[in-house]
Amino acid sequence: MKKFISKLIGFSLGPILGAAISFLTIPVTTYYINPAEFGKASMFSVIQYFLLSIIYLGIDQSYTREYHRDDNKIKIFQNALLIPVLAAVLLCTITILFKKQFSILFFSNPNYTQISILFGIMIIFSVIERFILLSIRMAEKAVEYSIFSIFLKIVIFVFTLVLVLVGKRTFLTIVYATIFGQFFGDIFLILKYRHLFKINVDIFDSNLMKKMLIFGIPLIIAASLSNLLNTSSRFFLRGYSTFYELGIYTAALKISNILQIIQSAFTSFWVPTAYRWDKEKKDIKHFSFISDMLLLIMTIGFFFVLFFKKYIVLILSNDYAEAQYIAGLLALTPILYTLSETTTLGIVFSGRSYYNIWISILSIIPNIILNYLLVPKFGTVGAAISTAFSYIIFCIARTYFSRKCNFKISFFKQIICIILFFIAACMNTFPYEYSSLVTLLLFLATLLVQASTFSKILEIRNNSKLWNFE
Repeated sequence: MKKFISKLIGFSLGPILGAAISFLTIPVTTYYINPAEFGKASMFSVIQYFLLSIIYLGIDQSYTREYHRDDNKIKIFQNALLIPVLAAVLLCTITILFKKQFSILFFSNPNYTQISILFGIMIIFSVIERFILLSIRMAEKAVEYSIFSIFLKIVIFVFTLVLVLVGKRTFLTIVYATIFGQFFGDIFLILKYRHLFKINVDIFDSNLMKKMLIFGIPLIIAASLSNLLNTSSRFFLRGYSTFYELGIYTAALKISNILQIIQSAFTSFWVPTAYRWDKEKKDIKHFSFISDMLLLIMTIGFFFVLFFKKYIVLILSNDYAEAQYIAGLLALTPILYTLSETTTLGIVFSGRSYYNIWISILSIIPNIILNYLLVPKFGTVGAAISTAFSYIIFCIARTYFSRKCNFKISFFKQIICIILFFIAACMNTFPYEYSSLVTLLLFLATLLVQASTFSKILEIRNNSKLWNFE
């Protein structure tokens, strides 16, 4: 167990400190940049995030699956990287040819063509960065992974600070800081791991690439729909509301990303560990205990956000005060995604990646319907409710299809707690006299539901020989 915790801490260090640095960026930008400008900048990030999910072609997931199946790691890396890089080059060419159209897509203005060109180049760097970091992560080099995660965040923070100090106080501050921070950080990363790029024609294996594509292609559709799930609320806010409301929503996302620290820390460590445990035929009770412990940690984190939302929002300027009322709903996104990472393993272990398409469809349909109905009337609150409810469906669907693949860990406690989370988040979307008392009662109820988890902790402590977390 000590080795397990040690490696978890090693992987957690980078995401935690990286998130802390990103968190420092929030007051720098929100103090100087008003919500409308902040909303414009968010569309740039949304489109980048969405397009990258398609360009990976699901091969990034195939890469993690194949990593432990061949001793020649450079061979797997180069075969996995080739097709996504070619797709990124193609997209870069398109952004250059249609730079005005992309400028309109980003900012509703055709005059920022230079950003369209830089965006295309940045996509290529982002793809290479993704596979280098996956390589470090799958090798379980925890400290190294953490160092470079921190480094990339620091670079973007420094660029943001410099641009603000020299007088750039528009959405362009965030956009240029993101672009040039990405360039600088990724160039360093590529030079550091240049041994991964030593080309040997004999390394390329058409059968391996075909195998990764077969596993990855269903994930393209699933990833696209999943990213639409993450971004659709912001598209609806842009279409049916204002850049101001979009800025408030984006600021609330930044606040709720406190819990994304746990998500990043856990998933960075969990994916390679889970694959190794599956290879070692680890008893299902170990997976189930990790899921229960994660639920307990997420419970504490979620109610921390609700109890201290007023004070957390103080890091923003007064213009963003409304963000506190939707922070709880948006915090459900990292919570539900992270919990589902422990329950969806049956799908990845069995190779039935096509189930992810059904999961995404089941999640996106209520998301679009609710956004259409709620955003025009309730603005950011409607968008937040749509996202939270859709992620509940996402988490349940991932668990259901995983159980169909015979990965049947207990999920009863999770369901009850998720319902209580959603009620608590909705009860905090408006101010009223007894909000703190209601939130406290719901917190105690979720802890009561998890009483068996505390018993299990004591059991493991007293009978450690029956458990093996190495």
